[in-house]
Amino acid sequence: MSEPRLAMLEVNGSSVQTATWGTGQAQIVLLHDGLGSITQWRGVPAMIAEDCGTAVMAFDRPGHGRSTPVPSGPWPVDWLHTQAVLLASMLDQLRLDGPLLVGHSDGGSISLIHASTAAPHVSGVVALAAHSYVEPICVEEITAMRVRAEPIVRGLSRHHEHPAAVFEAWSGVWVDETFARWDIRADLARIDVPVVVAQGTDDEYGTDAMAIDTAAAIGPNATCELVAGVGHLMHHEAPEAVVELVRRAFVER
Repeated sequence: MSEPRLAMLEVNGSSVQTATWGTGQAQIVLLHDGLGSITQWRGVPAMIAEDCGTAVMAFDRPGHGRSTPVPSGPWPVDWLHTQAVLLASMLDQLRLDGPLLVGHSDGGSISLIHASTAAPHVSGVVALAAHSYVEPICVEEITAMRVRAEPIVRGLSRHHEHPAAVFEAWSGVWVDETFARWDIRADLARIDVPVVVAQGTDDEYGTDAMAIDTAAAIGPNATCELVAGVGHLMHHEAPEAVVELVRRAFVER
């Protein structure tokens, strides 16, 4: 498949870079993780577009990749909800017709928040290694990452114009004691579209209980998939499994 079509949108006062694989209107929208970007999806968007026979769009959230930089310092504790508002505005602006959201980690959380709103305008969600509350294992891992931040930031520089700011914004809010009370499970029962909650059994940032609890909070519209031997970066470690999860969700929505 050819290289994606790149575009820059103005959404809620921010410049947001998008990339679209395939032709026509995107029916699948990808949301990256807390340190992610368009480029870190690697070959997965093209694989999904080919397998599902539809256009696939990914985008850099503000502060990430080539999108508008954000002020220095940690994200505010309501940042995931703020990003869900931006997602809603972008979907409205693009006039996408009931897309399937595929979100990884924090992107999965944003997708779930959006789907729980009164008028989500989506046909389903695939939440990969998403969080619905704060687990100690996640905070412990991110705390350890902050100790070895320098090589991590160097690696992020391949994907972000402002890698140090991306790392501090994300890691800073996750270790904030106030954010430890963040919990969206009570809101998830409002989701009335199909949701696949998937997590690797070797996830460094979450236990199997996270996926099980998240699916239980959503209720009968959710299915839980535990992928054996896979860590947090499911789309890197098991891209074929991720594509299959998305294909099934797209067909069955």
